[in-house]
Amino acid sequence: MSFSIDTFTSKFQQGGALASLFRARWESAKGSGSTIGDFEFLCKATTLPGDTIDVATITYMGRGINIPSNRAATQWTTTIYNDEYMATRNHVENWMEQLNSHRSNKRAAGMQRILDYTGQLSVSQLSKMDSSTETKDYVFMNAWPSAISEIAVDWETNDIQTYDITWEFAYWKSDNSAVGMD
Repeated sequence: MSFSIDTFTSKFQQGGALASLFRARWESAKGSGSTIGDFEFLCKATTLPGDTIDVATITYMGRGINIPSNRAATQWTTTIYNDEYMATRNHVENWMEQLNSHRSNKRAAGMQRILDYTGQLSVSQLSKMDSSTETKDYVFMNAWPSAISEIAVDWETNDIQTYDITWEFAYWKSDNSAVGMD
């Protein structure tokens, strides 16, 4: 096969997806301290989820045979712009405090069942042709924050602060590929 730039570029419908065209949302969240709609605008960066199926190896007459096992647990990480009043950060810190208190090492009352302490988050790839059109959508079910990173403060910079939130979730689903829908 000979090289042809025209053949290569013809494979990109509408020129390919751009990493900067995405929207991340809290569909529902626990805790208090912010309007969860702000998350859509303050989420600076994240990822579309990967997927891994673990391998189970069985042995027959000295030969290992790999078969699919369980789907591996994964995490989702978001990078957040910090607003001056730290509303999103306060919300997540409060949520984490309800999951396990710094002082008492206990979960808050009313947070016993999984649905009591988890929320739903999503990330969508957006079209270049119409930035309100979602070309791919992932929804993270039974999500909760497991880590929130530190924020560096420094007299020598005027950059807007950012921090990461690591999310745990039970599974993700996507209408576009019918994953997790059954």
